[in-house]
Amino acid sequence: MEIRALNLLDQINDIVRNDIDPDFLKSFSISMGWAYSDLYDELVCDQEAFGDGYCLEEFARRRGTYTVRALLRAAKLHGIPHEFRYLGCNGQHKLLVKVGRVILIQEPILTLEDDPRTSEYKRELADSHGLIRQLELELGDRPFKVRDWSGCVLGVMLHGAAGPQFNAEHRALGALMLAVPDAAYRNWVLRLDLHSMATEGRGFEPEGRPDASAHQQDEVRVTLK
Repeated sequence: MEIRALNLLDQINDIVRNDIDPDFLKSFSISMGWAYSDLYDELVCDQEAFGDGYCLEEFARRRGTYTVRALLRAAKLHGIPHEFRYLGCNGQHKLLVKVGRVILIQEPILTLEDDPRTSEYKRELADSHGLIRQLELELGDRPFKVRDWSGCVLGVMLHGAAGPQFNAEHRALGALMLAVPDAAYRNWVLRLDLHSMATEGRGFEPEGRPDASAHQQDEVRVTLK
C-alpha cells in the first residue's frame, strides 16, 4: 500500500508538472493578482455607505466569479479546451478547464490550512479522475467541447486574500495554489505554490515530495513551507 501510494503520487506530480502549459499558468496567475485588486476597487466605493462587514461579505461572494473570469481569459488566450458544466441541483454553471491531462476548477480558501470544501459535483470529479477510471460528465444538451477525459487528474486552483480586514493590503491576493484532492475530496494529496508567479512572474516548483511514511493516498499531504 505504501509503495502504491507513492507511485500514484509520483504519477500525479509528473502529470501536473509536465502537462500544464507554463505560459497558461503564468497568464492565469498574473491575472489573479489583478482580479483581487479589481474586486477591491469595485467594492471600496461602497465602504463608506455600507461598512466593512458588507464589503467583506461581498468580496467573499464575488471572488469566485472573478477567478472564473481569470481562468477563462487565460484558457482562451492560450487555446486551452474549456467548458461550463451545468449543475441540475442549483442551476449553476461551473467552469472546467482541461490543460493536458489536468482538469482544473477553482475554489476560494480562507487560510492555507483549509481542508477541501466538498460538494457532490466536486466528489464526482475527484472520484472519477482518469487514474482510477474514465471521467464521464452529464452535460445535458450543451456542446461537448472537452472530449477526452481519460487519464486525467483533477486540479483545484485555491485562492485567498492576504488578510482579514477590508483594505487594499488585506484584500490583495495572498495565496494561490494548485492542489490535487484525494478521490473522496477530503484531503489535498499535492499542493503547489503559485503565489510567486502571481506577484513576481516566476515559475512554480512543488514544495517537497510525497511522504514516504504514508500508507494510503489520502494520508499523504504536501503542504506549503
